Amino acid sequence: MHRLPEILEKVQGYNPDARLELVTKAYVFSAKVHGGQTRLSGEPYLTHPLAVAQILADLRMDEVTVASGLLHDAVEDSLTTLDEVREHFGAEVATIIEGATKLAKVSYSSHREEQAENFRRLVLTMARDVRVVMVKLADRLHDMRTLDAVPHPRREQIAQETLDIYAPLANRLGIHRVKSELEDLGFRFTQPAIYADLAKRVERRLAEREQYIDEVNGILTRRLTEHEIQGQVSGRTKHLLSVHRKMLDQRIEFEKVYDLIAFRIIVASLRDCYAALGAIHSQWTPIPGRFKDYVALPKPNLYQSLHTTVIGPQGQPMEVQIRTEEMHRIAEEGIAAHWRYKEKRAGPSPEDKIFQWLRQLVEAQKDTGDAQEFFDNVRVDLFPDVVYAFTPAGDLIELPRGSTPVDFAFAVHSKVGEQCVGARVNDRMVPLDHRLKNGDRVDIITSKNHTPSADWLDFVATNKARAKIRGWIKTKQRERSIELGREILDREFRKVGKSLPKALREGDLEPVVPKFGFNKVEELLEAVGYGKLPARQVLTRMHPELEREPEEVKRPKKPKRAPRGIVIRGVGDAMVRFARCCNPLPGEPVIGFVTRGHGMAVHTADCANVPKLDPERRVNVEWGQGEMAAHPVKIRVACQDRKGMLASLTQTLAQFDVNVVGADVKTHVVGQAECNFEILVENTERLQKILGALQALKGVHQVVRLKT
Repeated sequence: MHRLPEILEKVQGYNPDARLELVTKAYVFSAKVHGGQTRLSGEPYLTHPLAVAQILADLRMDEVTVASGLLHDAVEDSLTTLDEVREHFGAEVATIIEGATKLAKVSYSSHREEQAENFRRLVLTMARDVRVVMVKLADRLHDMRTLDAVPHPRREQIAQETLDIYAPLANRLGIHRVKSELEDLGFRFTQPAIYADLAKRVERRLAEREQYIDEVNGILTRRLTEHEIQGQVSGRTKHLLSVHRKMLDQRIEFEKVYDLIAFRIIVASLRDCYAALGAIHSQWTPIPGRFKDYVALPKPNLYQSLHTTVIGPQGQPMEVQIRTEEMHRIAEEGIAAHWRYKEKRAGPSPEDKIFQWLRQLVEAQKDTGDAQEFFDNVRVDLFPDVVYAFTPAGDLIELPRGSTPVDFAFAVHSKVGEQCVGARVNDRMVPLDHRLKNGDRVDIITSKNHTPSADWLDFVATNKARAKIRGWIKTKQRERSIELGREILDREFRKVGKSLPKALREGDLEPVVPKFGFNKVEELLEAVGYGKLPARQVLTRMHPELEREPEEVKRPKKPKRAPRGIVIRGVGDAMVRFARCCNPLPGEPVIGFVTRGHGMAVHTADCANVPKLDPERRVNVEWGQGEMAAHPVKIRVACQDRKGMLASLTQTLAQFDVNVVGADVKTHVVGQAECNFEILVENTERLQKILGALQALKGVHQVVRLKT
């Protein structure tokens, strides 16, 4: 258990002028308000804020942040108010607590929607004070360290959210030590069987690796001494998640991961970095294409280091990182290291890049509006590999790998992006979907009469470009939809001898607008133009007498329903089809999308294509009651490649009376197989039982449902 004296000693060690009485006062207050409370593990609740404060002290944060770590749950988990915190600890602490306090319980239709809204609020808050996100990261790190006490399936949900949001966020802010631990803990709880197997494999080769590390450390130390370079040498095994990703990306088994160990050299000066690199390359042969100079071109999170991979002892590839003491501190602490000195500097500083990124997120949020769309867009941008391109004047533009001239244009200025008609890369004309490379010189050709194209959304890579394009398209589509809605409604009015222009002039349409849930006539016309509201419904709401037909033409009508149990809110009768990109199943959250001329397309709420859909044409839909038809579902089983494995899988499917309409079996690495099945299932509940039965089979590593 962490103790207050240890925290105070740590803070005073890196900041002798710190107001330790503020931290002590926060501890006493926290102990009082959390008195008698316990965590799920049974430990006193106070152990959690103490652990959070210790993590913040390890990151060398100021006393205000450490005190906020001790108080971060006081407002939510006790009767304490924010005004009391402000009164006792000041405005700075209160602001951080307000931003870091867990969000109030709001009713969301899905966890995905809740996650998106939480992320949106976190971004807006940390843009005002980055210390908020430091407290949130420390809070999440301790939660992950104690996640064993959380029951299923909440445990997996928290771990997945950590991998989706918090670990990438720590990486983007350059806090490597937090990012690495969050990733490995997230890996452990989302894929426990694979994690345990990999951990055992790594442990079995521990003695062999330690011997190898000692050998290489000795060689590197001697080479540095021979070249009169002062430096510290260390070796370590790479994190388990990075090893697992390498196995998947390269489709190799564990025994083929040769560069399992990374070596680090910390030297005194920038000159020594390059001198040490020369010493290493004179000792071992470098592998072409594996040298990266992050010193001359730092990563967006301010990370600096030289990376090279060489053929080391025993003919094994090994990675060596070379950096100065200052570079190493920044690599481990990231924005935490820079923030401490920000107010002491005059003029621009390196960390301004990170704060600029936060400002761009806030700007993108304003352009997007929809929390889910914002979250999906930002996840693309969070931690990409970087491409450095140059303007004709020589200005450096940082972009994610895979960026195009359109992304470059929007990075220069929004107007340049909107008016982009072409591009020259290295003095050669290229298409707008051309992928930029490091060192490209890009010249954007513009035209004042040009406007963004919806087709650009198919290839742009940056959040800013995507948000600006969608914002422009949304505005133009709204204008067109209002005009189209006016035409459609006018035709419906004329069929019965009524005049829409007259109704608009005399305000006859305004009383029915609120009955459809709108505030303005333009919003109603827009809904009609989009196809979300039938014109006939508007007409009959204004003139109820038109709903009554003469007796002689009345015929009994069968109630119309959308096929296969889908209920649509506020659309009326519509042709419904299920999107083949995600194959929705009864029981899981779904979203409807009004297509032009093809009725309603129904997607799962987490379908990868949903963020690409125009939010204005999305419609709330839900599953109806009653018998459901079987739906096609694709599943993938990662398992051992052994005799009888396929028979065990098919027999299990047969026990559930499942109709298998397709099967494909592949072997990627020695002893490992991948079995893909397409089956017909009635609902998510039945699917989960099937997946659980397959996962329980001996030799099965992982069973997942495929959404494509």
